[in-house]
Amino acid sequence: MRLKDVSTIRTGLVTARKKATAVDSEIISYKAITLKSFNPNGSLIVGNLDTFVSKEKIKETYLTQANDVLIRLREPNIALNISEKNSGLVIPSFVASLRVDETKVDSKFLTYYLNSTTAKRALKSSITGTAISMIKTKELEDLEIQLPSLQEQKKIMEFLDLTSKEINLLEELKNQKEKYYQEVFNNILKDGAIK
Repeated sequence: MRLKDVSTIRTGLVTARKKATAVDSEIISYKAITLKSFNPNGSLIVGNLDTFVSKEKIKETYLTQANDVLIRLREPNIALNISEKNSGLVIPSFVASLRVDETKVDSKFLTYYLNSTTAKRALKSSITGTAISMIKTKELEDLEIQLPSLQEQKKIMEFLDLTSKEINLLEELKNQKEKYYQEVFNNILKDGAIK
């Protein structure tokens, strides 16, 4: 099965064509996806969204919808899943939007799949360009994928969600420990305990 068999794939908006200028009478402000919005774990980094001011209303096809899967066309090709609360964000041209057929694939499972080493290895052979390495939408459409049943996808996702939560908690614990050790060391220096 190919990716285009389970989703509709489009590239995002060329924002330069819609960007408002000082002479435009009507302007509309949107939040927009950036390259830095992609967390390697498949989630959106909301703090790295940009503000995009458009000279006209942007078509729905260029705005995120719940259960969309976005994938960076530039390396690293990270995929992320869009939740209901992150609907309405501008999808720029360096990102492909996948609107999944929910009767065949769960969008969250597809995000995990596209971030797997199996998918990344398959995409690696399709990357073109030397200065800016990119993958073409056609190559994404033709990506061969192995999908279990929807019921199996949900079971796999439950496991991966728990694993992801555990990794995030361990990362947070690591960060807190580093802060603690740095603070202890600074206090030792400040108190003159080291001579």
